[in-house]
Amino acid sequence: MLYVDYNWDLTPNTIIPDPELNTNQLNWKPGDLFQVQEHNGKKFLRRVDPLVQFTLNGKDHGRS
Repeated sequence: MLYVDYNWDLTPNTIIPDPELNTNQLNWKPGDLFQVQEHNGKKFLRRVDPLVQFTLNGKDHGRS
């Protein structure tokens, strides 16, 4: 899916998607965990599998 003409509010601590973006279609839920990854010099966000997120819950991963 390619989204064009959407405005996102980006800060060092927050990413707020455009209000018109329907995150239900992406199956995003409150509490989902995303991880910054890099491949071939390109950074992207990847959603962490819920089972992995469950096992990581409560550990410090350098997040503030």
